[in-house]
Amino acid sequence: MPVNVILGLQRGDEGKGRFVDMLSHEHDIVARFNGGNNAGHTVVLPDERELALHLVPSGIAHEHATNVIGNGTLVNPVKLLDEIDNITSKDIEVSERNLKISSYAHLILPHHISKDEIREAGDRQQGSTKSGIAQVSSDKSLRIGARAEIINHDPDGLLQMVYAGLYSQRKIRASLDLPPINECEVAEDYVAAAKKIGSYISDTVLFMNQELARGKRVLAEGAQAFLLDIDHGMYPYTTSSSTTAGGVCTGLGVSPTYVEHITGIAKGVQSHVGGGPFVTEIHDQDMLHRLHGDMTTVDAEKGTTTGRVRRLGFLDIPQIKRAQMINGGSGSQDMALSKLDWVQRFGDDIPVCVAYELHGRTLDIAPGASYELEQARPIYELMPAWSEDIQGIRDFNDLPANAQQYVTFIEEQTNIPIRMIGVGPNRDQVIIR
Repeated sequence: MPVNVILGLQRGDEGKGRFVDMLSHEHDIVARFNGGNNAGHTVVLPDERELALHLVPSGIAHEHATNVIGNGTLVNPVKLLDEIDNITSKDIEVSERNLKISSYAHLILPHHISKDEIREAGDRQQGSTKSGIAQVSSDKSLRIGARAEIINHDPDGLLQMVYAGLYSQRKIRASLDLPPINECEVAEDYVAAAKKIGSYISDTVLFMNQELARGKRVLAEGAQAFLLDIDHGMYPYTTSSSTTAGGVCTGLGVSPTYVEHITGIAKGVQSHVGGGPFVTEIHDQDMLHRLHGDMTTVDAEKGTTTGRVRRLGFLDIPQIKRAQMINGGSGSQDMALSKLDWVQRFGDDIPVCVAYELHGRTLDIAPGASYELEQARPIYELMPAWSEDIQGIRDFNDLPANAQQYVTFIEEQTNIPIRMIGVGPNRDQVIIR
């Protein structure tokens, strides 16, 4: 009766969606427990159809699976409808049978998005996706937000809430030269969209616990990643929800006793969108050009949600160790390594950060404070590269010797086994050990 967890160990964009999609066939329920439509997971199906998912869990292409948007997720009904339309346009079913939305999930309202735009237009900007995530999270904590249950029980109250929220921002939008909003029209359109998702809304906490009691298996899908966690990430350069294993139980309403196994995803070329300290960031433009390569491919390093080109860096073992420490010990955790096929783009030698130097001290585990990360300097160990194309390899023993050495080196450094290795963006381009 387990809950198995997939989450990111780095800065996001590790390829969590493809591993969730791959493992969905072993689970009955795939459940999203945090974040909002500011996150993005890309899934490449066997026939090479691409799904860009933001709220819908990455198990949606599996006919047997029930997909749950948990209470820890922040839901924008307008964006969710667009996403559902995009999925169904690719002949994939989305119905009340295979998609459920928690009645306790908080709604991202239009004035949350407007308030995000206002902040980003001023001197307090944070490089936000302007999705209203911080603003709805703030209202949630202030207990003045709206949960999905309002859609079916008080749509008129929702209409008034949206109108009043937007109207209150009219003057400040004008002072910042932001385009005016027709509050009545936006409020009416929003509520009309919200009503269309009303049939998906239910008590998913009760549903999941009943299904777990019947022996069903749940795959919990995390959005964003460790360094973006509101409590343990590089605050204030974080998101507004829990991205770690602790967020699973609160974000889905299941007991910790159900959590059986945690798989942390890391990629050989780590990346980041937005601001914040990046100890192993690459600034060499020639190397960045070589790493990025063809920016039109499905695995190009640009945000699924924003389209922004990602900052790139070398693999950071001290940071992964901190993520593993907080997400679970070696007995309950393994790793998946993505983009091994990209690692050889570094050149003849592959730098791996094995420790930090901070004020004359050597740190094996990364500090938690942003100001310390900004002052830390990476200590690298060089690994030999390989030249062979590995995208067609499915057995670890068939990898070039230097590629095998690279993987085992990471295992030795972290004391965590690597069970899955991504060698390409497609569902079948994975080595399972």
